[in-house]
Order: sequence, then C-alpha cells, then structure tokens
Amino acid sequence: MSAVNRPGRHAWVDAGRGLAICLVALVHATRWLGGTVDTEAWDAISSVLSTLRMPLFFVLAGLFAGKWLTAAWSSLWSSKLSLFAWVFLVWGAIGSVISVIGQTMQGVSLGDISVPRLVLAWLRSPFEPRFELWFIWALALFFIAAKLLRRIDPRVQLAVAALVSAAALSGWETPEVIGYSGVFKYFAFFLAGLYLKEHVLALGSRRPGPLLVAAVLAWASLSLAIPALGLRTVPGLYFVNCVLGVVAGVTISRALVRIPRLAAIGANTLPVYLSHTPLIVLITVVLTALDGLVSLDPIGAILPPAVAFLAIVLSLVLSALASRGPLAVLYRAPRRFSVPTLR
Repeated sequence: MSAVNRPGRHAWVDAGRGLAICLVALVHATRWLGGTVDTEAWDAISSVLSTLRMPLFFVLAGLFAGKWLTAAWSSLWSSKLSLFAWVFLVWGAIGSVISVIGQTMQGVSLGDISVPRLVLAWLRSPFEPRFELWFIWALALFFIAAKLLRRIDPRVQLAVAALVSAAALSGWETPEVIGYSGVFKYFAFFLAGLYLKEHVLALGSRRPGPLLVAAVLAWASLSLAIPALGLRTVPGLYFVNCVLGVVAGVTISRALVRIPRLAAIGANTLPVYLSHTPLIVLITVVLTALDGLVSLDPIGAILPPAVAFLAIVLSLVLSALASRGPLAVLYRAPRRFSVPTLR
C-alpha cells in the first residue's frame, strides 16, 4: 500500500491498486447492504471478481518489496511494520465500536453486546486478526516471512507457497480466523510479485495480443463456471483461476490507466482500506433508517457501487482533513512508536 507517487513508477500499477481497492469496497458494500436491499446480482458479480481482487492486490503489494529483504530490521520496522502495527491497533479499536453499530442495525440488542468481550477481542487481535484489517496483519507477516526466508531458493519458496495456496483455495480447512486463512491463501501471490517482478512488469507493458486476450477470457470463463458448476473444491482449479485473475487484472489495469482518479486512488490505498468499511456501515445505517420512510427498492440495483464510491470518496476526504492535525495519528504512527528511543 502506498501513499505517494514515486519517480519511475509504472502507471498501470497504481491503476491496478485502484481497481483492487474499488472491488474490495464494492464487496463490502454489497455485504452490508444485503439486509436492506436485494444484492443477489452484486453478490454473484463479487463472487466472479474474487479471483482477481485479492490475488492482484497481493501481487502488487510484493512488487516493490525487494529492497526490504536486505534492509536492516530497524529500517523495516520504522518504515513499514510500525505503520502496519499502529493502524491495525487504532483502526481495530474503531472497528470494534463500529461493529456495535452494525450489530444493532442487524437487530442485536445493545444489552446482548458485551463490552469486556469487545475489549478482549481487540487485545487478542494481534494474534486473532478481525474485520477487514486482516489484510494489514497479513501484509506485515509477509514482509517478515520474506525477509526471514530470503536465503532459501526463491523457486522453492514459490513452489511450496503455491502448493499451500492451491490447497487452501480448494476448500482445505484453514483456521476460522480470517487472517490465518488469508496467509495460507495469498502468500504465494505476494512472493510472485516479489520474485517474479520483471515478468509481472513485462506483462504490464505488453500490448494485449491474442494470448493475453485468451488468458482474460479463460479467467472470465472459469470464474463463471466454478461457482455455477460447484467446482470450488476441485484441487488446484481455483488457484489456477486466481493466477489467471492476476493476468487479467494486470491486463485490465493497463487498459484503465487513462482514468486519472483510479490511479490516484491506487497511489493512496491505505486510508481507503482502513476507513471504507466503517464508513460503509455508517452509510448503511442511514439508508436503513430511510428505508423505513421510503422504499429503496427502486434504486437497490445501484446502491452497492454507489455506497462503495461514496465510502472511497469520504475515506480520501477524511485522510486529507486528518493529515495535518491531531487526527493524523489515524494514518501515521507517532515517531516514538516507529523509532523507539533506547535508554
């Protein structure tokens, strides 16, 4: 996740990150709106796009991680890990409060919500990540694991991680904690971005020819066929679908590079990832209240993308407003946390 546009940066990479975070916001908006309007069509669309969304996100996350393999641990902590740890804890606390609002919207009585349990769950979250923050947790773990494994032949790393991913994505029983499940499923894609960087960048610079068009069509066909025919548990098939999803995602990102706002979002994904779900929950609360006054069914078909879009815009506005004031701690670790003073 990046917040600045670096010199020499490949434009399609930012477009790809922007595409991925937009799809993430869309799936979360669809889930939260499910109790208010009919989201069946968007659920199906999100299911098809699932093989592109997170695999592409993790490949792009690993793309420029190579320099951290040889950097000092102190540099990795101060530049990357401290930020991940800080925002994970801060937004985990915010998410706990928002979860109460979300549960009451879904009909749970406030009296049935245990505050001590919420606090305990937050304290345990570094070991049992919750909410959508599992991605931040997994990303930190991936940077640490890649650095620890750097002396092992990358081919061995990729092969083992791919086997684990293929098993996890094929219905193999992974832990109920979403963070652990995500690690097993997507570490291979982070490593692919890290060690196959030149191949990924070359793919992003190619003009779509017959081979790339065929790969995109194969991805789309598999993404439709697997849920329709109940093939998710066929060993390795969903993993192949995800690999094709990365190829499709890179190809589509290159085509979307002319959309400037998408690239701008992709260059600033962290605040969007952190705050879009709490904002979606709050927007849904308002819509649910309105639904009691006027039917939302006539606009139900456009609500998921509309709410996702609004949440992304508000996330960027909130980040901009917080950037210079005391609320900057929502997105930036205090210096004493990222560069602790040794006494």
